[in-house]
Amino acid sequence: MATLPFELVEDILRRLPVKSLKRFRAVAKLWCSLIDSENFVKMHLQRSVASNSHRSLVLGGLAVYSVDLDSLDKAHVVKPPFYYKTVDCISNSCNGIVLVISDPPVLWNPISRDYKVLPQCSAEYPTVDEYYTKTTCGFGYDSINDDYKIVRVVEYRSKISHVWMNSKTMIYGLKSNSWREIEDFPYPLPFLKGHWRAFVSGAMHTLVEEYDRGYRARIMAFSVESEKHYEVAMPPGFRTRIFELNLDSIEGRLCLVCTNRSRAVIWVMNEYGVKESWTKLVSICPPLIEEGDFVKPLAYSGERDKILLNCEDKRLFWYDLRKKSVEDVLVDGMPFVFYAEPCVESLVSPDGPRTVKKLGREKIKGKKIRNKR
Repeated sequence: MATLPFELVEDILRRLPVKSLKRFRAVAKLWCSLIDSENFVKMHLQRSVASNSHRSLVLGGLAVYSVDLDSLDKAHVVKPPFYYKTVDCISNSCNGIVLVISDPPVLWNPISRDYKVLPQCSAEYPTVDEYYTKTTCGFGYDSINDDYKIVRVVEYRSKISHVWMNSKTMIYGLKSNSWREIEDFPYPLPFLKGHWRAFVSGAMHTLVEEYDRGYRARIMAFSVESEKHYEVAMPPGFRTRIFELNLDSIEGRLCLVCTNRSRAVIWVMNEYGVKESWTKLVSICPPLIEEGDFVKPLAYSGERDKILLNCEDKRLFWYDLRKKSVEDVLVDGMPFVFYAEPCVESLVSPDGPRTVKKLGREKIKGKKIRNKR
């Protein structure tokens, strides 16, 4: 009969995937208390992020799937524990949690299956015959206040010209579990698929297009921490007129995706807020992709010499950064059409930490775990 110090058991458990930890909660009350504790949840997440491990792709569309990013071998069907419609959209992931943009919206950890249905946004929106409304939602993590926030912007646009007139903005905080009105967005949002795709450094980023003095695009950010707007510099000498532009992110870095009929280019901002740190990461041309194909960066390989790209929501492939070549990824069971969001597996629950029996740290440290052999 061998015994293991508690600190060693804790270190071993921090290295395990979420599904294993969910099962191991039944091993002993001490293990359950440890795995459910807020400190362990944070330490497990920090280790997964630092080691670039326990990563998944969440695929949305007609159904929801998860694919292990290390193996990319099989798409597993994930059945949401709430009512999910095929028209619902899944946002970017923050610490393993995604926002399901439905009515009402839902915060969901697709790996642990924990979820929280959000209260209805009670704001009143005036009805004007000449205008129509467009709603955009953004999801982010406020690291200063350790809070998850959702921004909901309702824009008013002319039914004839589609010109932006004004907007009304509400923000939800998970800690308070309530909505409140904030200062309206002073600029129009592009016609996104219902949500922001680029959440980086505590801020949601969007491209703002201006036509008053010829075409011009600029990057605007909204911080969920300070709730302030600010501008982020474009790549030096970048010409916006010849490309269709989209913003995205890869592993916490802001990306600018530029597409035209001859090529697709991805710029990455290696040091946030530093204009000179913009670097051209990918430049890919036909016949490797079709003319005008849209690409979305998803993740680096373990050796960071390749980047996984989603092409037209129908194809996954690795782009070799040194050889400038592509390798198609064939995932068993993957749907024909999908959108993909990278997600770190975590124990973070949108419904708050579980209530566990508090064990004093001084008491826990003295315990040893018996290992039957």
